[in-house]
Amino acid sequence: MLYNRGMTAAMVTVEAVRKAQVNFGRKPLTGVQVRWGLENLHIDDAAIKKLGFAGYMTPVSTSCVNHSGEAQARVQTWDGKKWVVHPGVLHADNTILKPMIRASAEKYAVEKKITKRDCAKEAG
Repeated sequence: MLYNRGMTAAMVTVEAVRKAQVNFGRKPLTGVQVRWGLENLHIDDAAIKKLGFAGYMTPVSTSCVNHSGEAQARVQTWDGKKWVVHPGVLHADNTILKPMIRASAEKYAVEKKITKRDCAKEAG
């Protein structure tokens, strides 16, 4: 499981760099340019299949406001011989989670004296 998670994280990183190079040119990128790539991912079912990750992940789309995509998960259990992936995808209740995340992030930013980014300004 950890291997699969690592491979998926590596693929997402490579796709972010690829996206950034399409936007900024095939050259060494700055950290800000790679961040742009990470914040503009749109990996759909067709891309997942093409990349060889069918069954490992669900589609993901990120933005400046949403760095993680949709909060969702699949459940699998060990039956004594093999891992069994249960059908369907579970979705987090963001009406509960987002306010908690926002409050924690705002508290952290104040404590560390971090200026909040303005995604609307950056998009313009």
